[in-house]
Amino acid sequence: MIVDNKTRYTATPDSLGNKTSVYRAYLQYKGLKHFWSAGKQRIPLGVGRIWNPVDVFNPVDPEAVEPDERIGTESLRYEYAFTELSNMDVTLARDKAAMRIKGYLEYVDVALIGLVDEDNDQDIIGWELAGRLPETGIELRSEGGSFHDRSSGERHTEFIVGAEYGFANSLTLLGEYKFSDEGEGDYLGGMLSYQPAMLWACALLGVTSLEDSSGFVAPSLEYSLSDEMTLGLGAFLYYGDDEDIFGSAADHYYLRWFVYF
Repeated sequence: MIVDNKTRYTATPDSLGNKTSVYRAYLQYKGLKHFWSAGKQRIPLGVGRIWNPVDVFNPVDPEAVEPDERIGTESLRYEYAFTELSNMDVTLARDKAAMRIKGYLEYVDVALIGLVDEDNDQDIIGWELAGRLPETGIELRSEGGSFHDRSSGERHTEFIVGAEYGFANSLTLLGEYKFSDEGEGDYLGGMLSYQPAMLWACALLGVTSLEDSSGFVAPSLEYSLSDEMTLGLGAFLYYGDDEDIFGSAADHYYLRWFVYF
């Protein structure tokens, strides 16, 4: 059993409070062919780095201060390994369920996914693709699917296509394109990350809407104070007209002190 405790302090002009909640707590069993996990856990679904549309449990939020941190989902997950390179997994959560069959085809991991999302009254048939171009070091990935709205009976398509390359000097370049034929249209995102010295790490995220050319850039810098402590700072800087998708958002800045033990 693993339990992570999360405490958050929030302040308003007339109050100061804190909230403590269980971040993750789960029990796992792993055998040669069978794996199951029950409790509040991270569901590994999707391959996108900036967006992952097939994740109905806890999708990536590119505007989050900590996009890699995923709050756990109370669920039961079972996985069966057909071979060393192929498996099936089933996840059951409150008002959500997913089934995935995954295998490896020479240069690429391929998965077919079926999802039920009662919260948003929709069903999804989707895919995951991830692999490296031979002799290049470039990693390609895609995920998406056909989304069925039960209330209207209509379907729409949503997917991402991305590429990532890491240089020997720790510089990593990442790009993703998100398509949707419903709602706010298409997006283009890119990220640059670099470690100029052993204790320093910096990153720059940029997202723009191809619908109205609004967007934001998010620079960040992190310093390792010790083996158990980091200090980071960053910003989200928005651009566009007030009626645009990102244009009305206010710029914000943050300072993050992270301790783990």
